[in-house]
Amino acid sequence: MSAFLIRNRSIVLAYAGMAVLLLVTSLFSPGFLSAANMSSTLVLATFIGIVALGQTLVIIGAGIDLSVPWVLNAAAIIMTLLCAGQDTPLLWVAPLVLAGAAGIGLINGIGVAHFGVPPIIMTLATNVILQGLVLVVTGGSPTPSAPDLIKFLSVGRIGGFPVIAFIWIFLALLATLLLSKTAFGRHLYAVGCNRTVAEFSGVPVARTTLLTYVISALAAATAGMLLTGYSGQAYLGMGDAYLFTSVAAVAIGGASILGGSGHYLGTIAGALVLTILTGLLPALNLSSGALLIVYGAVILITVTIGSEVFTGLARAFGSENNKGKKES
Repeated sequence: MSAFLIRNRSIVLAYAGMAVLLLVTSLFSPGFLSAANMSSTLVLATFIGIVALGQTLVIIGAGIDLSVPWVLNAAAIIMTLLCAGQDTPLLWVAPLVLAGAAGIGLINGIGVAHFGVPPIIMTLATNVILQGLVLVVTGGSPTPSAPDLIKFLSVGRIGGFPVIAFIWIFLALLATLLLSKTAFGRHLYAVGCNRTVAEFSGVPVARTTLLTYVISALAAATAGMLLTGYSGQAYLGMGDAYLFTSVAAVAIGGASILGGSGHYLGTIAGALVLTILTGLLPALNLSSGALLIVYGAVILITVTIGSEVFTGLARAFGSENNKGKKES
C-alpha cells in the first residue's frame, strides 16, 4: 500500500480532488450530479482531455507545446472551409487536416530536437505564425457550419452515452498503452529525466522528442475538428482557452513540468477537475476572473502540497505495516 501511494500519489490526489469537488459542487448546485449534467460535464472535459493528451507526452519529455491553440483553430477552420457543411468531403479533408497538423508538429520537433530551439520559443513562434496565416486565409470572415457527421461525433449519443466520450476512452487507452507498454514510453521518460544520460544510453532522443510534438499537434487538430461539431461552427480564437487548460490538466494530474514523470491517467482527472471547477463557480456567482484564480490555486495546492500529504500518508501506512510485521 505504501509503495503504491508513493508511486502514484499525485494521480491519486487528482482523483481525490475530483471527488471532493463533485461533493462541494453538488452542495451548492443540487442538480449538478444529475445524469444529464454529468454527461455534459464529461463532453466538455473531453475537449480538454484530448488536447492535453499530446501536451502530456510533450511535458513528460521536458518540453511544452504553446502552439496548440492555433493548431486547433486552424484545423477547425480548414475543415469547415473545405467541407462547406457536407459530410462526403470529410473522407479526404480529415486526413488532409491531420497530415497538415502532423507537419506542424514535425516542424516544432525539428526545431526543438535538431536545432536546439527552446520549446517555449519554438512553439510560441509557430502559434503566432499559424494565427497570422488563418487570419490571412479567412480575412476574419465567418466559416460554414460543421458537417453533420462531425456534429454527431461531438454531441450525439449512443445508448444515452456521448459518442465523443467513446472517442476519448479509445484515445486514453492508446495513450496508456503507449506510455506503459512500448519502447517509446520508456524512451520518453528517460529523455524527460535526463536528456544527456538518455543519449549516452542509446535512447533515440531526437526521434522521441520529435514524435511527441507530432502527436501533440495531431491531438490538438482532432480536438479542433470535434469542437467545431460541438459549437456548430469554427470561429477565430476558439482554441485560446485550451493553452492554459491543457497544461493545467497535466500539472493537476501529477506530471512534473520539468519532465520525467506523469501519466495520462492523471491528466484525465485533471481535465475533469478543471471542468467541474467551471461548473462550480457559476453556482457561487463568481466571475471568470475568479475561475482563473481558482485554477492557479488548485495547481499550486495539487503540485506543491499534495506530494507532501501523500508521502506522509504513505509513510504512515508503511509504519503501520512494519509495526504489524514486528508484532506478528
